[in-house]
Order: sequence, then structure tokens, then C-alpha cells
Amino acid sequence: MKKTIQTPTFQNLINDYDHFVKVRNYKTGNSEMYQNVILEFLIWLEESGITKIKNVTSKESVSYFEYLISRPKQRGTGTLAEKTIKFHLFALGLFVLNLLENKEIEKGFFIPSYSNGNQKPRNVLTVSEIKTVYQYCRNEQERALLSVGYGCGLRRSEIEALDVKDIQLSSGMLIVRKGKGNKRREVPMSDKVIEYLKKYIIEERYQLLIGKTVLEDALFVNSKGKRTSGEQLNEILKRMIEQTQQYELIQKEITLHCLRHSIANHLGENNAGIEFIRSFLGHSQINTTYLYAIKNKKRKPVTTF
Repeated sequence: MKKTIQTPTFQNLINDYDHFVKVRNYKTGNSEMYQNVILEFLIWLEESGITKIKNVTSKESVSYFEYLISRPKQRGTGTLAEKTIKFHLFALGLFVLNLLENKEIEKGFFIPSYSNGNQKPRNVLTVSEIKTVYQYCRNEQERALLSVGYGCGLRRSEIEALDVKDIQLSSGMLIVRKGKGNKRREVPMSDKVIEYLKKYIIEERYQLLIGKTVLEDALFVNSKGKRTSGEQLNEILKRMIEQTQQYELIQKEITLHCLRHSIANHLGENNAGIEFIRSFLGHSQINTTYLYAIKNKKRKPVTTF
């Protein structure tokens, strides 16, 4: 017997979504295929005891992903094909966009991506490993670099372009004046990040500029008192990783962009809203943020540093 939705509000969501897909005329499949995907998802929610869409979090999204990759085919033998799983996730991503547009939810939940092991996994650090790198920092510049790379999730080019004036300690905000696509954004800084940046600016950076005739605006300066390039910043991070003397950590070949991936994953594991993460990372498209979904089974919530 074919299962049906029991919650009236869920049926309304199905109808709204069907209209959403038809208006946008998506070429992958037909509207009924999209509708069936969401129907299965909503029935799964009901069976999990959830009857209000606002109660869905990243935790349920990841659990549903685990259900999908282990669900038997309705016809034939074996589990769902990779192509089918990817379509389910794509349709669910559109569903979240529709929910946000209709203000059915205030913030989106993660829709995991699926590679079936064919793509090289991103090299990311665990929270424990991040703490280890902090522990082995030898100076304030290293702590400051880790703070803006991981704590603020900046791209390498954004870190290189930072000026001292962009670190607004009083308001606790870091200003990215020209991010990707020349877009400006404000990134909130944690108390620890503020503490490390303040010490670096007041103490160590000041010492590096003593005796220099030309005033340098850059946040990160080298021994010559000039702006540190992105390549040099990556070399500093590489040295920081090596300082831990932990083989497994060193083998990950961590770069500044890996720190950005790490904070994105950790925010998702803590059920941060998709809109917050999108704004935090400076993504222009919400679908880009979905790439940072959690895939590991039974992963427990963590706290970022």
C-alpha cells in the first residue's frame, strides 16, 4: 500500500513546491518527480515524529541522507544509484529555497552533497586539531593568522588584502571590503579571535614596523614591513602545522582554504543556519553552501574554537 501524507500543512507544502518547480521550468525530470522526492521526505519526517517543518534541523537532514544512501530500490535489487541520490538532494535543496521564499522557515537546513567516494575529500581539520595548532603557535602572528583563516573563514586572497582598519575590535566585526565578486561583508569575531588579533596588532605587528620609513596599512606584514603575500601566508601555516609534529595532521597538507572548509563544516555540525553560513563565508549562491554538508554517520555535535 502506497504511503500518504497525514499532516495537512505538509500537503500544502507539497502543492506550493509543485508550483515553484513548474514556474521555474527545471529541465531535470518532470514536476511529478520533484514532488515524489519531497513526498518521500515529508513522510519520513512524519515517521520520525516531526510534523512541523520549522522543527527540521541539519541533524534530521543528515539522518535522511543516511536513509537515502541505504534505502533499497523500489524496483530491482540493491540501493539507490548515485545519480538518483543526487537528484533527491538537488530537489530537496530547491524545497529549502521554496520554504525560505514563502517564509515557512526562518533559516535553511543543510542538504548534504554526495560523491560516493569518487571525489577527493576536502582536507579539513577537526576541532581538536584546530586546538592543537593553536597550542603550538610560536608567536602572535601565527595565532592571528589562524584566527582569521579558521575563526573568520576568510579566503586566502581576503586575508592577504586585510588592512588593520578592517579589524574593528570595538564592535567585534571584521570587514572584508572586496570579497569574491568585489562584494563587501562583515564577519563576526569571537572573543578569542578578538583577543588574538588585538595582541598581534598592538604588540608584534608594531615591533615589525619599528624603523620603517613607509607606513604599511596591511594587517599581516613580513620582516621587511611589507604586506605579506598569500603564498607567504600559506607557508606560515605550513610551518605551523609542522610545529605540531603530528604525522597525520601534517599529511593532510592543510592550506588556508582548508581552514575555511573546516569552519564551514564545524558550523554545520553545530546546526548553524544555512543563511548564516552563507553570509559568514560570503557565498553569493545558497547552493554553494550546501557543499559543506556533513556526510559522516553518527557524528556528534561539536563546538568551534
